[in-house]
Amino acid sequence: MKTIAVLVVLFVVSNVYAQDWRDTLELARTAYKSKDFDKALGYYERAQSTAPDGVDLSDEMGQSAYKAKRYDVAEKIYQQNQANKNSSKAQADNYHNLGNSRMRQKNYEGAVDAYKDALRRNPKDEKTRYNLSEAIRQIKKKECEQEKNQQQNGNNGNQNQQQSQNGQQSQGKQGQQQKNGQGGGNSSQPKDGKGKLSNKTADRMLDDLMKREAETQRRMAGYSAGSGRSKSGKDW
Repeated sequence: MKTIAVLVVLFVVSNVYAQDWRDTLELARTAYKSKDFDKALGYYERAQSTAPDGVDLSDEMGQSAYKAKRYDVAEKIYQQNQANKNSSKAQADNYHNLGNSRMRQKNYEGAVDAYKDALRRNPKDEKTRYNLSEAIRQIKKKECEQEKNQQQNGNNGNQNQQQSQNGQQSQGKQGQQQKNGQGGGNSSQPKDGKGKLSNKTADRMLDDLMKREAETQRRMAGYSAGSGRSKSGKDW
């Protein structure tokens, strides 16, 4: 009797757990149809944890995570469940979805690897081939932008260096001009300091010139009055 009772209890409990994960799975699918992808993902994870062995909900979990824009979670799901895919078609589809999750995260190199793995298992998949070409295009675009930025930074550095050198040369020229007395203003104008004549000095020099000129005129006048010679200079 005890053995029968234990078996009955185990049967009831297993049915409860079985019904529980199925109910949770139904809730997950209902939420997914309602586009409540975050809630759907939570239900799928709960259903997977209580589901019996052999039940694989990874595809639906991955799609829910992808639709919820939780691309890092979707990537982990596809990576972890790749080993559970038995057929080449299933493996190719899983790698395709893995590549899409990486593309959304702008991991273009990783996406290229995933798409290549998908095409190795299903070479005729045109969608995967197109996505592969798009990932390669994004890599080239990124490389061109980086090269352009490096060139621009290099040009800016050279320009700044040239401007600095020009500024140093200009300062050097100004310093040399000031040292040689060539800088600042018209060179014909008097300078401050030792080269400038004071007003008193200029007046004294002018007075001396006028006195010498007057003295010369007086001597010339006296010489002309006392002389008996004619203007012709002949002495008769």
